[in-house]
Amino acid sequence: MKKTSAICLVVSLLIWFQPASALESKEIYQLNENSIFQIRVLNRETGKKSSIGSGFIVDDGLHIATNFHVISKIILEPELFYITFKAKNGREGELKLIAMDVAHDLALLVSSEHLGKPIVTADLPPKGAPVYAMGNPLDLGLSLAVGTNGGILNQTDDSRILFSGSLNPGMSGGPTFNENGKVIGINVATARNDISFIVPSRFLNELIENSAINSFDSKQTLADEVAAQLLSYEQSYIEEVLAEDWPVVQLRQLSVPGTISPTVRCWDNSGKLKANALFKRYQIRCANQNHVYLDDANKFVGNLIYEYYWLESDALNSVRFYNLYEKLNKDQIENHLSQEEVSNFNCDTWFVDVSGEEFKANLCRREYVEYAGLSDVLFTAALTGHSNQGFFITFIMTGTDFKATLSLVKKFLENIAWNP
Repeated sequence: MKKTSAICLVVSLLIWFQPASALESKEIYQLNENSIFQIRVLNRETGKKSSIGSGFIVDDGLHIATNFHVISKIILEPELFYITFKAKNGREGELKLIAMDVAHDLALLVSSEHLGKPIVTADLPPKGAPVYAMGNPLDLGLSLAVGTNGGILNQTDDSRILFSGSLNPGMSGGPTFNENGKVIGINVATARNDISFIVPSRFLNELIENSAINSFDSKQTLADEVAAQLLSYEQSYIEEVLAEDWPVVQLRQLSVPGTISPTVRCWDNSGKLKANALFKRYQIRCANQNHVYLDDANKFVGNLIYEYYWLESDALNSVRFYNLYEKLNKDQIENHLSQEEVSNFNCDTWFVDVSGEEFKANLCRREYVEYAGLSDVLFTAALTGHSNQGFFITFIMTGTDFKATLSLVKKFLENIAWNP
């Protein structure tokens, strides 16, 4: 090969493999404005909007991706609500839900007519890279928010990207682009103060792929499908937690499980006592962050919360200490759900030996009325037989499979050790 030919080949290869040049935010907006829609859930009786969000064209040009929470009103009342889109140019049409990934807050919709050019997905860029979120904030029209990629959050089971930008209500379900104008995620939520969250595009790709294989069971309601997905997700999550090697932390005379999963964070929650307090208390609270949206009434499920509370006193006699101990040991799941949404708690009480010490244990369960198989679980265990020392545990899981939680509670108790 001649020298000049070799040089030309090298130059050609360098040009071929050179990364695509970065686009400006204005170019990203202009390239995609006709492929991003406002997604509306309308009431059939009034014809008015009940909820709004955003969505964008994917796959073959007939499909739109959005968040599950944007269209969730149709799950319990499909006869009353329906889904439509509105384009930037005013074009409107009806959409049908064909697939959803409830755990990752995604939904796939289909139109009977071709919608336009689908948007291409891509992998997540490096941390710190600029990213651009588009959507319809506050029903004010299509907008673009600039931020940076903060990376995958492992405390949310790798299902969220941290976005240092402002996502406002109505932008949920819209796309987030990299510098080359490809979608790296789907807008999902904000914590305000330029802290927002994106669902990685790989979960959308999986949903699109699975939708071609699986379809809703015509014998089941949409609520049954939601419940089935959540039960599968929670069972997998519990299995992963059980497979972890649990570290322990020391709380006075006890060794107790610490962060039992990468999704869990633990904090000291002791609080400040008055200078003349006749007792001491020490409190640790641990909770996960992978909360799953269920519906407007129940909001989020998937919570895993456990809390330790140690109490001691040399100044109170046994009667006064017992009264204080009993008063503090009253825990429940904090929410405002009605009996139309969940049943009353059904509880069992027994005494159990934990590391040679006797504990009074309570296991309570309530079920979701509209979602078959979903339960909230409340487990408490209180140390007995001590006149000036007290310790109790509160363990909570919401929107989960009751039987699957029993193995978790069992391992929890087995990992508590009394150190006299």
